Amino acid sequence: MYLTARVPLSIEALAEILDRQAIDLRESLRRLVAVVHVPDQHDQPGLRTLHASFGDYLLERATDRLRVVASQGDEALARGCLHIMRKRLYFNVSRSHSSFKRNSRDMVHVISLSVQYACTQWIYHVASLPRPAILNSEIVSTFRPRFLFWLEVMSVLDQVQRATAILITATATVCR
Repeated sequence: MYLTARVPLSIEALAEILDRQAIDLRESLRRLVAVVHVPDQHDQPGLRTLHASFGDYLLERATDRLRVVASQGDEALARGCLHIMRKRLYFNVSRSHSSFKRNSRDMVHVISLSVQYACTQWIYHVASLPRPAILNSEIVSTFRPRFLFWLEVMSVLDQVQRATAILITATATVCR
């Protein structure tokens, strides 16, 4: 699943997105240490293949027995992102002292890497699916009650313009 992740994550963030225990995920990746960089700490970002060709090999050239299907990874991450947003987005998620003042860069540390990833990357995983409409009901049940909380996270991350692009992509993807 980490092969289809769009940015290097921490073990903790990927485990939360995939609804697994960080220790179990680390143990699963331990055998791949020759080809996968596994950060020393659970909360340290940087989980990635050591060479891009390894990911390419697993996704495109490996035998059927070893090949990883990218759409399965994208679906698992899309569902995981939506689950994280349903579970972790709430009123004043950034713990702001005022809605009238500009967001401070200090507020970013309050938002976990898994929530940051979920809020900024979910649509790219959905859009990569052969049939993205299979997630329509999950998208609606996630965003209807939490849209402003998602927008708050995007604002704290200084990604409001990207939020607009995400919404446009979502409309085009889900409605096709």
